[in-house]
Amino acid sequence: MTNEITVHVIDKKFETLKNPVRKQVLEILAVLKKEGYAIDVLLLGNRKMRSLNKKYRGKDAATNVLSFEEPKEFVYPKGITKQKGEIYLNPDMSSDWWIKRSKKKAEEFLDIRFLLVHGVLHLFGYDHIEDGDATKMERKEIAIIKLLNK
Repeated sequence: MTNEITVHVIDKKFETLKNPVRKQVLEILAVLKKEGYAIDVLLLGNRKMRSLNKKYRGKDAATNVLSFEEPKEFVYPKGITKQKGEIYLNPDMSSDWWIKRSKKKAEEFLDIRFLLVHGVLHLFGYDHIEDGDATKMERKEIAIIKLLNK
């Protein structure tokens, strides 16, 4: 069974990221050995991300990534792709963050890759609210990035 990744370009300036983002999420799921899932990725800018962050997290500021897992109580029939959730990605913030910390702008997509790994892990139950959970999630992120870079 295959995975279905749909990328929605909300802010048209991110149109060129549509295919690379889709491919990257498929690669992340392959590394995690997850099959039969559907994930929507939405590419949007600071203003829309700020609105979502305020509505769902009570934080009146833009953020780089938000993930919303599909409710678990829905039981999918056998053989049907399971809707896992949505990842909202703000490449504006990711680019700003990365450019400030990177010597090479060409490495910018590595930051987006990290945010996609982070978002996918949230969909599969990882969290970073408690210190121990954060450490576990960070280790998993690093391990996945290393495998993706091979």
